[in-house]
Amino acid sequence: MANKILFVLLLCGFASYSATIKGVVTDVTGETLVGSSIIIKEVSNAYSMAGLDGSYSITNLKPGTYTITASFIGYRSISRQATLSDDGDVVTVLFALEADLTQLGEVTITAKATGGSDTEARMIERTSPNTLNVISAKAIALSPDISVANVIQRVSGLSVERSSNGDPQYAIVRGMDKRYSYTLVNGVKIPSPDNKNRYVPLDIFPASLLERLEVYKSLTADMEGDAIGGGVNMVMKSARETFEVKGDLQLGYNYINSQYGFDRYKSAGISKQSPREMYGDGYMAQPGDFTKQNLEVKNIKPLPDMMGSFSIGNRFVHNKLGVMLGGSFQNAYRGTKSLWFDYDTDRFGSNRPTLGSVQDRHYSTQQMRGAAHARLDYKINDSHDLKFYTGYYRLINNEAREIKETYLDGRAFSSAQGDAILQYSTRTKTTDQGIITASLQGNHKLGAPLTLSWSGVYSTASNNQPDNARFVRNSKLEDFVETAQNVERNNPRQWTNNTDTDVTGYLNLIFQPESWGGSLLKAGGMIRQKNRDSYYDNYMFDPNPNLQVQGEDWNTYSDVVWKVINPIGTSSNALNYKAHENINAFYFLGKLDVEKIELNAGVRVENTDQGYRLKNALAGQTPDSTQTYTDVLPSVSARYKIRQGMNLRFTYYKGISRPGFFEIVPYRIPDDGYPEYGNPLLRRVKAHNIDLRWEIFPNATNQVLLGAFYKHILDPIEYVVDSAGITNDNVLQPNNFGTARNMGIEADITRYFNKFGIRANYTYTHSSITTSKALRTRVDPNDPSSELVLKRASQTRSLQGQAKHIGNLSLLYKDIDKGWESQLSLVYTGERLEAISLFLDNDIYAKPIVILDFALEKKVSNTVEIFIKASNLLNASYQMYVKKPVYNDPNKLQDYPHQDDPEHKTLVRKDQYYQSLRLGVRMQWNRN
Repeated sequence: MANKILFVLLLCGFASYSATIKGVVTDVTGETLVGSSIIIKEVSNAYSMAGLDGSYSITNLKPGTYTITASFIGYRSISRQATLSDDGDVVTVLFALEADLTQLGEVTITAKATGGSDTEARMIERTSPNTLNVISAKAIALSPDISVANVIQRVSGLSVERSSNGDPQYAIVRGMDKRYSYTLVNGVKIPSPDNKNRYVPLDIFPASLLERLEVYKSLTADMEGDAIGGGVNMVMKSARETFEVKGDLQLGYNYINSQYGFDRYKSAGISKQSPREMYGDGYMAQPGDFTKQNLEVKNIKPLPDMMGSFSIGNRFVHNKLGVMLGGSFQNAYRGTKSLWFDYDTDRFGSNRPTLGSVQDRHYSTQQMRGAAHARLDYKINDSHDLKFYTGYYRLINNEAREIKETYLDGRAFSSAQGDAILQYSTRTKTTDQGIITASLQGNHKLGAPLTLSWSGVYSTASNNQPDNARFVRNSKLEDFVETAQNVERNNPRQWTNNTDTDVTGYLNLIFQPESWGGSLLKAGGMIRQKNRDSYYDNYMFDPNPNLQVQGEDWNTYSDVVWKVINPIGTSSNALNYKAHENINAFYFLGKLDVEKIELNAGVRVENTDQGYRLKNALAGQTPDSTQTYTDVLPSVSARYKIRQGMNLRFTYYKGISRPGFFEIVPYRIPDDGYPEYGNPLLRRVKAHNIDLRWEIFPNATNQVLLGAFYKHILDPIEYVVDSAGITNDNVLQPNNFGTARNMGIEADITRYFNKFGIRANYTYTHSSITTSKALRTRVDPNDPSSELVLKRASQTRSLQGQAKHIGNLSLLYKDIDKGWESQLSLVYTGERLEAISLFLDNDIYAKPIVILDFALEKKVSNTVEIFIKASNLLNASYQMYVKKPVYNDPNKLQDYPHQDDPEHKTLVRKDQYYQSLRLGVRMQWNRN
């Protein structure tokens, strides 16, 4: 009985302290003030801090009247009273804090969200006339991402194309190949340093310098029209209203380097110029003109990766002048372990894939990424202001690739007896890419109702690959024992470089009478002169004498004696060219903003003059060519404001995609797979694009976006394996293919609770295109002795690079009181068409892949945070296969190694990158 009485008393004691005061803290614009302090005056230790959604909760209170005070640095504290009437009572108290001008000095406060915050990102998405997704600097800082390319894969509807070391490099927007998107810095288009592709490799930009990342999925008339997929806009850090210093330092390691080591060569000894560049056309190069150091490869245990960034900003001259300076440096050692099969289609009528050899590849890449930028803004007066930006971005990759190739065809191969023909290849390649961009922009109120804005932009992008060299050797496997290696013929040494220079001017005029409210008329134009200078030189080497055996004639590359087969180089190769692309554009746009409807409608006209001139054309080549055409590009964007925080958005625009310079030049170069040919007859792509999206913004940080899109594409460009030349050899060449359709649905959800948050998105994409394929078959399929014939057949497939299913999931935790913050991120990319075959039903697909990353941060003081970031926790591998068996005869399947499911599909490539781990410290100091 006594125990029962004690139990009842305990319940009563708990019940007497069960009342709660809760609420949300925001500023006057509705932005949640994460980390605000909320205290109750009458009760000691009764306090809370606002969580990710700005909410707070103080529990276990007695009935009574309390004074609750909310405070946040830079804002005026507010006190409110609340009365709890009964046990278990719950009272909600909301706070909207105003900025404290006495703390912020003479800074003018406007209804603007904090730069780089999630609130700012949601505000831009909500009010933009485009279909848009935004990732804030805060979300980027918490993620494990190093470069912009890492960040981009977390946007709904976007997947990435990866480099050989597994790093994301190019954006695939809604299943559209990288060619269908463009890249902007602060809203200004920049040239690409890539020697083949028009569009910019995003791994050259460090994520730490971003204020936010914007992905446009629709265009308006005042935007450049050559983006069928969309546009990626990198908004760089700008000066805050107060003095701010930020910096971080990170050390990391990639697990693959502890497993296989890192292959290093002396990149510093590489000659930056070929003998022809140094001594002129006609110079007869000798073996002594070429260094041997860059092919002396050693396997080492590399030092840890090191990465750091720094930025400093402030306002001067009575807050008229804003200055933000920033820089970043990253030195990382990346590795890839790869299986690569020499793949072809059976030549005897079965239409099945065949595997000529298997290559065991080990890539080792030292990445040195550097960046520096300066962003200034000056407010002359209330009517005139100027903005200046300059940025320098550079990425140097020193890549060593070791290959052991085992030939699977012919009588010399027997897996049972341990017999095979082997070939070894060492390749060293240094790629130095750089971008420099500078822009000056002005905004001028000419007097109601006219506003004038203008921009002048100079940008240059360069790509330099000096002395791309290979050392090839032959060997045999006899009764599982390798024979000594002997030097193969035709070892190349190759120099390539190209420079693109853009000079662009923009002019915009806005007419907006005060009586029109948010409605306006806008007109403007653009002039761009784009020029490329491309250089290519290749020398071939044979051993001299022809037979040089390892252990007898040589031990290292430096011991081999060579002769130069083509001592004058390759000045006549078509990749020695100059090219131009001059664009003149003008547009007219009208915006109608009446009650719940906002309508943007306009038309853009772009005139293009694109062409090339070969520096040393051969007989039979077209020495120069020019295409001139004009495109009329209409666009409509409508936003219906259903209610506060809910929109229905519709957009239509017509876009184009111009072929790259590299693609239209009549070049012919060898490659690792098939030789590559250019196509001077390549046409631009045109497309009609429709978007529909329902948007819900419950508060300043949460959102639900549900959308659908449709694209009707005329003359899409895709790379295919085709037949060319007198011998009808297989070559890789870009071509236009009829009409394609691309459609899908998207869902994007962001939801924050007090300490927890979830960000998730999913995209389903369906595309189709019908093209002609080759079918090698027998006249009588049932008679293997009947004549072989080559037929044409139609095949409907998805677009190259498109995955049907793409998904992202991020789980977040933030305990402001204890200073902990973490994120678990998952990126899923479904099966996608990777490469197109000349033959029916022999296309190559990429296997679905799941990338899992984790980040954890701890705030140790008001200015210092420490963190740990881990990438690719599941050691996901990148695999490609053909959806056909390599052999129908089960007794012969053992002849093809590493085939997990040879009766149903044929593996042609598998890359493994392993896990990466980074530890770091971040510092931030603000003077309020």
